[in-house]
Amino acid sequence: MAVSTVSYVINGNRPISKETRARVLDTAKKLGYVPKNRIIAQQLGLLDSSSSKPTKVIALSSPVHRYTDYTNYAVFFFALAQHARRYGYDILLLMHESGDAEMYRVVENNMVDGILLLDVLLSDSRVEIAKNLPVPVVAVGYPNNTENIWAVDLDFEQLGRDSVIKVHELGHTHALILGGVDSAFEDGSNYLVRYRDAVEKCGADLGVHVSFESLSGYSKTEIEHSLDLGLARDPQISAIFWQGSAAGAGMLMDILHQRSIGVPADMSVISACTNGASRLPQPIDEFPMDPAAACKRAVDVLMEVLQHQRDDVGLVELIHGEYMPMGTLGPVPLEKRKV
Repeated sequence: MAVSTVSYVINGNRPISKETRARVLDTAKKLGYVPKNRIIAQQLGLLDSSSSKPTKVIALSSPVHRYTDYTNYAVFFFALAQHARRYGYDILLLMHESGDAEMYRVVENNMVDGILLLDVLLSDSRVEIAKNLPVPVVAVGYPNNTENIWAVDLDFEQLGRDSVIKVHELGHTHALILGGVDSAFEDGSNYLVRYRDAVEKCGADLGVHVSFESLSGYSKTEIEHSLDLGLARDPQISAIFWQGSAAGAGMLMDILHQRSIGVPADMSVISACTNGASRLPQPIDEFPMDPAAACKRAVDVLMEVLQHQRDDVGLVELIHGEYMPMGTLGPVPLEKRKV
């Protein structure tokens, strides 16, 4: 058999008859030949992932974007690393914005046993890559397409509904979603979009008029500008759903204080999808992210897959969020009540 024919079978450069392909692969198995490219090896049936030696390393694909909140980034990274160590695993951090190529590289070179995804987008190209990888992929986040991965996330849609229900029960009929930078929404950042859309839908169902203003940046000036836009478009707003960073939530409270807008007497404020707003010097009612719970469960799921305890790829696990009341949510002011 010609060397070129073997090459065509292994590399897939040209179509080869089923009979010839079967003969080449049968000979390769008898000789114990395995291509260096682990992905190709598994696709050809020349590598049994269950019997290959584990690396005891997990890749963490977490691209750094221009809107990345480094405070949250660090919290999630250390939560994942700490729990992985309990299983005897180390974390290999992949931070390049083109995470697809890095995922291929570490798998092809047999560097990792599995991959975790952070900073997940609704339409995330890394999810499509997963179907071509011989290692399991678990997302800390909830993309639209989960066919080829496992996903663990806080239930941000439920947080959105719960936020609206709370203000509605106190008589608020006009609310503003504020926070999250423009580019994050444009990219389809999973948690920001899911929360916003749920607030808007539940608001429509309950008769709460919901406005939305994202931010052009993280500064106090940019937060104040977006707040002014929202209040100018709807002067009846009496509740704000803050959706940015905890630091930004603190700036928002400073702005309201400087304008002599009492919280919650004149304006109610809820911080959601944040980490630490309830622990600020001026604490805010918060539906927080729960990095510890989400990251712990994601690592557990990956270990269960690696230990062949489950094969339910495509499953999404949503974690219930806890409300942290801090006194910034109150009844609608008299002057803004519906007559």
